Amino acid sequence: MSRVKLLICVTILAVLGVSGCVGHSVYMRKASELLRPTEDKALVRFMRPSGYGFGINFNILDGDKDIGNSVARSQFDYLTVPGKHLFIATSENKVFLTADLEAGKTYYVLTQVYMGAWTARVAFVPVTRSSKYWDKVYQCETNLKMIEPNQAALSKWENTHKVQINKLIEQYNNKWKDQCDWPVLQVSDGR
Repeated sequence: MSRVKLLICVTILAVLGVSGCVGHSVYMRKASELLRPTEDKALVRFMRPSGYGFGINFNILDGDKDIGNSVARSQFDYLTVPGKHLFIATSENKVFLTADLEAGKTYYVLTQVYMGAWTARVAFVPVTRSSKYWDKVYQCETNLKMIEPNQAALSKWENTHKVQINKLIEQYNNKWKDQCDWPVLQVSDGR
């Protein structure tokens, strides 16, 4: 077999295998177990079931704090104080999700990547009681790779981008907050 044919075969096999790939991120590392909410903390589980765009990851913020990186076919947990939160992700677009969290409960958010004009676009899909995903998250939990934040790497990214993060939050509060019907997690969406 010529080198050209061999290269073509290897490329085709690589492309065919891409759809089931698990992504990787320097901002995350393998976790040994899923977390549970506590008496005084709520848990938000961010899940990305699709392998689509496996090479594209995006950071997720809780206000001005970088809490993790969305990675293909993976999930990560965020243990946090109850109350109101603003989750943010950016790529070619900017997305916001408001959440009102109750201690002792677990909330689920699916993250998605889809084709944009120049780069990938991202989305948050909150798993609410009326969501078609309500009964499917437990299956996702068993099929997705468990990862956890690499706090040192996230802190470094956050410090480098602090000015842009604060500007983004200001733009949300002054302009975008009321311009779009952003996704929402209610207290009652916790389990």
